[in-house]
Amino acid sequence: MYGVVIAIMLAGASGAEAKIPIMVASYSTLNDCRLELVEISKLPGFELVVSPLLSYSVAKESNGDTTMAFCVKNIVSI
Repeated sequence: MYGVVIAIMLAGASGAEAKIPIMVASYSTLNDCRLELVEISKLPGFELVVSPLLSYSVAKESNGDTTMAFCVKNIVSI
């Protein structure tokens, strides 16, 4: 099982502060999860990003805050 995780990085006066990531959806395959990220990237303000660390991910920046959505393997449900 794979899940889409949302992580928010807040910009503050003393530096960046990260919120705890939240799993928002589960998919049976990594391909299904990535296809969902492609759909999210079509929303206004979101951009599809391919990085060596997170592979496919979606990013949105507003007022110095960054919201990231990416796929992770859910080993708890196995």
